Amino acid sequence: MDTNMQTIWLSHPLTEQTPLYGGGQGIEIRPDKSIADGDSCNTTHLRFPAHSGTHVDTPRHFVGDGRNLDDIAPGEWIFNSPQMISVNVEPGTLIGAESIASSIDNDSKSDLLLIFTGFERYRGEPLYWQNSPGLKPELADFFSSRMSRLRAIGIDFISISSLAHRETGRAAHQALLGKDLLLFEDMALAGIADRGDLKQVIALPLRIAASDGVPCSLIGLITP
Repeated sequence: MDTNMQTIWLSHPLTEQTPLYGGGQGIEIRPDKSIADGDSCNTTHLRFPAHSGTHVDTPRHFVGDGRNLDDIAPGEWIFNSPQMISVNVEPGTLIGAESIASSIDNDSKSDLLLIFTGFERYRGEPLYWQNSPGLKPELADFFSSRMSRLRAIGIDFISISSLAHRETGRAAHQALLGKDLLLFEDMALAGIADRGDLKQVIALPLRIAASDGVPCSLIGLITP
């Protein structure tokens, strides 16, 4: 790796306070064995839904015959031409082509598009899952026409499906995953701002066989 590059996290740590879509519950992280209690080692019991925290949706999530985690080759988790765009949104706003067209070249070579809204600043509040932004289904065709090399989309809000527009959100999942794109939801993008040029993103999914989605750690390589 270039010694001039900096490496940053683009994912949030998973905790029992991690917000889940729809206000869901079910994350459990507790000690199993403890040296302090006389055990020979420290171990931890983990329990959580597959779509918890920063995670990836594979096409199988909304496409019956779409690819699952096993179908995605290791090299597909490395993105060498990432692009981040900024979009100003209000809570509950649906992001469509009109919001991002001016930021995307007609023949973009980007393989990963990160959509920065700054909404992660509300991550500790109910607003984050109650009235997050979302994506419009029309973006699937827009990306096909403008970004022929696009393989994945990442967002800094809880889901591409806003809870206030669930039917549209389902349609957006079907449309985007139907294009065989990967969706990284609930990302940590604030750390990129003013840090330099994002050169590479590496995603490290939790390998659960045949999964439609799993928690995912992502790192970004930046040239100051």
